[in-house]
Amino acid sequence: MPESALRCPGCGAPASADTVGCDYCGSALATVSCPSCFAPLFRGSRFCTSCGVEVTREVIDDAKPLPCPRCKADMELLRLGGTTLRSCAECGGLWLDPQALQRLCDTREERAGVVSVLAARVPTTEAAPDVVKYAPCPSCTKLMNRMNFAKSSGVILDVCKNDGVWLDRGELQRVLGFVDAGGMAVSREREKQKLAEEQRRLAAMQAASMGGARLSTEVTFTTHRHRFLKTDDAGDAIQHLLIDALGIVFR
Repeated sequence: MPESALRCPGCGAPASADTVGCDYCGSALATVSCPSCFAPLFRGSRFCTSCGVEVTREVIDDAKPLPCPRCKADMELLRLGGTTLRSCAECGGLWLDPQALQRLCDTREERAGVVSVLAARVPTTEAAPDVVKYAPCPSCTKLMNRMNFAKSSGVILDVCKNDGVWLDRGELQRVLGFVDAGGMAVSREREKQKLAEEQRRLAAMQAASMGGARLSTEVTFTTHRHRFLKTDDAGDAIQHLLIDALGIVFR
């Protein structure tokens, strides 16, 4: 990309990629990579000058702000493109419902813009919160479960199966990077294999019990954990995400 294609997000003046400050308005400039096409752009830019990815950021009036589960500050309610979430300005964490996380995992264009906007937000507190201990749900105040996304990503998320998912700063980018790298497909195949092994084991137990008390044939294999087809139904989307990636089984 020609250096002249880069422009200051503050005033729109042209600037080179190695410039640390705009010569026209004095804004600090930091070069980052577009999460969609990986072209260079300045942090805070609304558009990628290479692929055109755009996400509008809108602060929504919130009649009942929710407290951050880490630092207890009131979270902002934001609309980034088609995604609505809550963000803590102090620690940089995010609170969103499973449908929103599902859409970001499914839609590359939307998640690229969301990640770009979030990357430009710098937490106001320097001290990192304790992300190891259990955190309360902002909505119901019950302690959330800590779960390894897709059981193999290494990204430990805090989940309230009734209200939403909490992601500490940087965890959304790690989750979406895992999805982009094909991690979900690998995890799903592993779960299919485990299910097949369990079915074979139960079938062997049934065969061995033929001479005595018969094992009930009405064995529930929780096959609902392995429904991988996408759906537009909001309720099914919640179950798809939480079952498939966060390991929650709905009864």
